[in-house]
Amino acid sequence: IAELYTNRDSYAGKTIKIRGEVVKYSPDIMKTNWVHIQDGTNGNGSFDLTITTDDVTKVGDVVTFEGVVTLKKDFGAGYYYEVIVEKAKLLTQM
Repeated sequence: IAELYTNRDSYAGKTIKIRGEVVKYSPDIMKTNWVHIQDGTNGNGSFDLTITTDDVTKVGDVVTFEGVVTLKKDFGAGYYYEVIVEKAKLLTQM
């Protein structure tokens, strides 16, 4: 996660695989599930990555997702993300 935040411009629009522990799961908001993961790293003060997915997980799971990196995403109503991984597919879940 630190690598992604530190070098965000080089990842923009690219598909990545990323692994971390689910710290927050919010189902079925704006027709998608919202997952926050952390991996113990910190890039420029950022350590929590938001992922949108159709897949289901739960807090405490260690997961690997594959999805597209989007920068400066503004959903309105105060929901703005410097970095977000969208339309991700759950590859592994433990």
